[in-house]
Amino acid sequence: MKRVIPFLLAAAFAACDDEPAKPASVTAPSIAPVVASASAAAVDLSGASTICRVYVTERDVAQTQLDSLPTDTLAQRRVKALEALVKETCN
Repeated sequence: MKRVIPFLLAAAFAACDDEPAKPASVTAPSIAPVVASASAAAVDLSGASTICRVYVTERDVAQTQLDSLPTDTLAQRRVKALEALVKETCN
């Protein structure tokens, strides 16, 4: 039994595959920073709380994603929920 356990551990370790290297040239989309700056310009949030600013930014990002895929029901529900949070939090 003592000889079987190290063998099983060695076999399990050998079976693990390393994740293939990803290309370094892939970058993240720059939609969120543009939306964040646009949302700050569209709504005066200078006196708003931090959580209000976060909800407004998240709502604008979700709205941008919904505009690109208008039939996405999950995105529609997310925008509706964030609208309610902004309405309740930012008053």
